Amino acid sequence: MDYLSNFSKISNLYSIDNIVETLRFLRKHQNLIDVLLEANLEIRKYFPSEKLRLKLYVDPESPQWEKLVLSIYTSTESANEALSKLDEFDNKWWIEASLGVAVNLCINLEFE
Repeated sequence: MDYLSNFSKISNLYSIDNIVETLRFLRKHQNLIDVLLEANLEIRKYFPSEKLRLKLYVDPESPQWEKLVLSIYTSTESANEALSKLDEFDNKWWIEASLGVAVNLCINLEFE
């Protein structure tokens, strides 16, 4: 499957901030595309309806250092439960899946 159709799939799964920069970043790091597609399936096992957002983070002190951040938005009422679910997600999928891509992709919780 080609790059643009995969990016289209990703944009249907995630809310994307700074889409032009994110597209450029994913073109440069195409190994992240399959991980992002699979991550959505894995995340949904623990967070079935939470909003998911991708944002390209650029270090203000080193603009050449960029990282894609995948945020799972959850409510503060269920903070402990969400943290437990994130731990389980990490242990069952992300720790192994992140090998080789963790330098360019971070998955975290955001509380609304």
